[in-house]
Amino acid sequence: MQSSAIAGFSKLTVEEKIKIIKEFSDLNKVDLELIRKYQELPDFLELENNIGTFKIATNFLVNGKDYFVPMEIEEPSVVAAASRGAKLIRAGGGFVGKYLESKMIGELQLLNINNFEETKKNIVIKKSEILKIANETSKHIVELGGGAKDLEIREVNTERGKNLVLFLIVDTLDAMGANIVNTMLESITPFLVELTKGKPSLRIISNFADRRIVSVKCKIPIEKLALGNSSGEEVAEGILNACALAKVDIYRAVTHNKGVMNGIDAVSLATGNDWRAIEAGVHSYAGKKCYQPVTGWWKEKEFLEGKIEIPMAIATVGGATKSKKATLALKILRVQNARELGILTASVGLANNLSALSALVSEGIQAGHMRLHKEFVELRK
Repeated sequence: MQSSAIAGFSKLTVEEKIKIIKEFSDLNKVDLELIRKYQELPDFLELENNIGTFKIATNFLVNGKDYFVPMEIEEPSVVAAASRGAKLIRAGGGFVGKYLESKMIGELQLLNINNFEETKKNIVIKKSEILKIANETSKHIVELGGGAKDLEIREVNTERGKNLVLFLIVDTLDAMGANIVNTMLESITPFLVELTKGKPSLRIISNFADRRIVSVKCKIPIEKLALGNSSGEEVAEGILNACALAKVDIYRAVTHNKGVMNGIDAVSLATGNDWRAIEAGVHSYAGKKCYQPVTGWWKEKEFLEGKIEIPMAIATVGGATKSKKATLALKILRVQNARELGILTASVGLANNLSALSALVSEGIQAGHMRLHKEFVELRK
């Protein structure tokens, strides 16, 4: 079994779904026992691709590789939307993604600097020594090709006076990086205090991960977008109009991006990642100048094409990614590293955005999205 495009997957029994996932991801007895234990919990419901531990989104083809995607979210409609969006995009060849850059930033705040120009020159002179001290704390990362790569210096005026803020640029590889970066910052602080005679204050990673940007593109044959009584061309035009509004109306833009984050948060939760940090990074990136939608759509001949470009500080090692549940999710995904996971996660966000927009501009969100949600509420009673 090499394809995640399974017709009628949502209508299969739980046992049939698990059998497909087992063969696809080579699950063992321990994996299956974990799924069984979750099925025994009082709140387990056989609804919209729920196998016990997770709900499973289908149809994802990313950079030529098939995926079943574990999602952890209370709304089954989000999973259905992700699967539908992925099916449409699959018809155009699937998602194509890459990381534009993959580094994290740690900030070290220094106060009471007397001579900023001289201090900055001294730091530049000692930069290689500072990076060496930082990398001494994470030799395993350095050996694998990561570690502290650069140091930038900024003067920042605040209401309490001028600060000298150092940006430590770190390649954290498959880790989200908070522990690595924070440890590095604390390790270089004594040296910098001696060098600058300043007073250290904040030493912490930034969740504005604008140097860990993932970019994913897709295209859909316009005829495939037909929904309800609306033709594919009508749906495509509606999506373009909705995006045009989101670019100039923050009230729409925030809701547009929330729909994207429905999918991204659900994958982040399933894989044991810090969804709050990812969410903060994406929304801050959307508002770095004037708050904008994080996806874009346009027509190119007979295709509707789309793109998402966002910070994605996601991990396959460290923290809660080693919990039993997250380990199982990563095994189902068959990802090799954090970059692959980040590209896939952004793809899920793009798929959810496509589904939401196509429904909104045609049959309406209540027809599909809320029908599943209502079924979920009724079953919980």
